[in-house]
Amino acid sequence: MIQHPTPFLTLLIVVLVGNFYGHTAAAADNLPEAQYRVLAWEELVPEDWEPPVIPRAHNEARATPVDPAAAVASLDQQLVALPGFMKPVVFAENQVSEFILVPLLPHHTQHHAHLDVNQMVYVKLLEPLRVENPMTPLWVIGTMTVQSVFTDEGPVAYRIADGVTTEYEY
Repeated sequence: MIQHPTPFLTLLIVVLVGNFYGHTAAAADNLPEAQYRVLAWEELVPEDWEPPVIPRAHNEARATPVDPAAAVASLDQQLVALPGFMKPVVFAENQVSEFILVPLLPHHTQHHAHLDVNQMVYVKLLEPLRVENPMTPLWVIGTMTVQSVFTDEGPVAYRIADGVTTEYEY
């Protein structure tokens, strides 16, 4: 069962995101409690999309953008909250600033089962995150864009820039 962020976290996110987009903290008090859409991973997969039977070779995928049919176009520019696990991409010691958000524990995505392009989200954080345990599930909240990003895990269909995180409690 997915637990939604607490009302305190909701207010914090509204203030952070609102201030980032030029709204004042006072204006955030007049906004509805949930300014973001809580997503489940299956909502990132278009209803009629079928993954390719034979995926592109890794070196060929680098030069080819993600097929637009693999992403849900209506998620573009949506303020969302999505739970998952991180695969750090840009980090120094235990400070992570960019990562891939995945629905499964990271050790399940490399060499064992590659995730489809619409089951990974490239996240660039507003502020670096101090990570004590990289296996800790977390919420990522931010504005999602439908934008191809190529990573060591392969192409990714979605991106969240200036994201904020909180620990996922279950």
